[in-house]
Amino acid sequence: MAIAPPLISYHKDRRKIDSLWDRFEVGHVSLEQLDPYEKTLVNNWMRCKTLGIDSRMHEGLILAEEEYKTACANSSLIIDTSSPILKRVSILLTSVPNILILTDHKGTILSVIGDPSIRVRAAEDSGLVEGACWLESLRGTNGIGTAISQKEPVHIYANEHFCEGWQKWSCAATPILAPDSTEILGVVNFTTFDKDYREDALALTYALSGQIMAEIRLQLELERLQLIQHYSDYSSRYPSENIVILDRMGRPVRHCHDNDPSKISLTNESMLDELPEKIRKIQLKGTESEIGSLLVFKRKSPVVVSLPNRSAQIPCVEMFGDFATANEDLKLIMERVSKVMTSEINVLLFGETGTGKEIVANYIHTHSKRSAGPFVAVNCGAISKELFESKFFGYERGAYTGADPRGRKGLFESANGGTLFLDEVGEMPLDIQAALLRVLETGRFNQVGSDKEISTNCRIIAATNRSLSEEIDRGAFRVDLYFRLGVATFDIPPLRERPEDIPVIIQHTMELLCQKHGVNPSFITPEAMKALTGYSWPGNGREVRNVIESAMICCGDTISVQDLPIKIRQSQKANQQTLPQTDEAASAASSEGSDSVDYRISSSFSHSEVQLIKTTLDKYKDIALTCKALGVSRTTFYRKCNVHGITPSKYT
Repeated sequence: MAIAPPLISYHKDRRKIDSLWDRFEVGHVSLEQLDPYEKTLVNNWMRCKTLGIDSRMHEGLILAEEEYKTACANSSLIIDTSSPILKRVSILLTSVPNILILTDHKGTILSVIGDPSIRVRAAEDSGLVEGACWLESLRGTNGIGTAISQKEPVHIYANEHFCEGWQKWSCAATPILAPDSTEILGVVNFTTFDKDYREDALALTYALSGQIMAEIRLQLELERLQLIQHYSDYSSRYPSENIVILDRMGRPVRHCHDNDPSKISLTNESMLDELPEKIRKIQLKGTESEIGSLLVFKRKSPVVVSLPNRSAQIPCVEMFGDFATANEDLKLIMERVSKVMTSEINVLLFGETGTGKEIVANYIHTHSKRSAGPFVAVNCGAISKELFESKFFGYERGAYTGADPRGRKGLFESANGGTLFLDEVGEMPLDIQAALLRVLETGRFNQVGSDKEISTNCRIIAATNRSLSEEIDRGAFRVDLYFRLGVATFDIPPLRERPEDIPVIIQHTMELLCQKHGVNPSFITPEAMKALTGYSWPGNGREVRNVIESAMICCGDTISVQDLPIKIRQSQKANQQTLPQTDEAASAASSEGSDSVDYRISSSFSHSEVQLIKTTLDKYKDIALTCKALGVSRTTFYRKCNVHGITPSKYT
């Protein structure tokens, strides 16, 4: 038998909660000494405190009118199905002082019905009005936000709320789930004064949620039958078109190449980086209510990328969002990155320009709890010192000469509820570093020209190509900010340290460019591929993409050595110097011009050469010293490692 959650099953004792709060505020609480109910409360309060929420808060957060209209439009299904049910129940509850609240999945209040006097008090005292957002990350422990956060029914009574402004209320709330899913569509909430606490209020919201979900399931099934009919009609008239039918929630219903729509995923990446040629909105018969969409895509042949000698398989490639790698060390780094994605801790990424730090940051955001919020990226090195403050914190109208007369939001305000990516954070001036540190510690800031504090709740992911420890030593970077930003730190190695990723990036780039430019894939000759894989790529992945894009556009079907930039050709000539070889190695090297040669197979070189590289690496544990001992350049060294499948980082 399931055990009821502590916030539901335990007796509500206001004095006990007050005593617990007093101990919590002074830090005299030991979780081991608490019962499950007290432990749940303390954990909730600690979560709110970590998020930087002000426990003295008395005002709700009201969305702009346009944002509220958008929220209502996106929630038309839940509004249409819930409103008749809630109105009928509200009439039956006239003897009970209460209001019934319906929200969307982001905690935005869509409708409030019930006792007029309580509606007025709730609006005036706490901002419980249509258009207000009550996510727990913004307004602390409350019925609506905590039900969304914990994905279960909750009853938040009086001083169980984290903020003073909500402690006069008793709120019972239950999430409304999408059919056959754990996806939250919204919340139904019963609110009354704390003195009018009702134990059975949660049972009411649970029953209402169940009835609303049943109505939604029935409505979607009826709409699905109509969408299937639309699909049949359209596909029979236009049999050559690639058609996808989506329901009003964006889920695939039918697809012309798959009779099992459950296998089709049409999320942000599912459109395969292409836009549909046609989009037709499908309306419910006899109404203007949209129930889905018909998308028509251009048919095209699958992209096949020709690399030299198809028998030469690229090592096992793993994808982390849009970040692809075959390097074992980097796979381990990305697996560590994956473990922090769902947390709220700040992340600091180190790596040279072009290594893909922003792609990694986007990967973290997309798979975090903030994925529904904005991802705001800024290059700190591209902002002049004079504009840093207004760029980050915004400014009030009339703040200074030449400013937008309407005022402007800053980056922190724009990233509220999402992720702020600070690229090249080492370029940030010291005075702005101090202001940034304050925002990280308090979650509050002032716009330029304003005395009013603004709250923000965004996760920080920072990146730099500098050594911040060296910047700290010379007084150019604050050590306290470094530790605030670098709760979790990750180094993205340069491409020259993971040569096995060069063909991975080349192939991935060619596939994307074939779709972007509508061209056929190019064949890279063995000599050209050898030059590409032997180059050190100081610009890393970004430079690879630029070179391949230029070559594909300018050269057409075949990319040869002569089609590559002169610096790569010159590098290839310089690399003709080789390590000492046995007669077997020299003989193998003389046959490299054949098209059948696999440019990555080490059997064409002597075993002694492989052992020489490994032994020297193992002895010196340093790339520079190893190259010096072998008498070769770093470029030649990395090319040889690539040829033999040696990973230098395993030895250093």
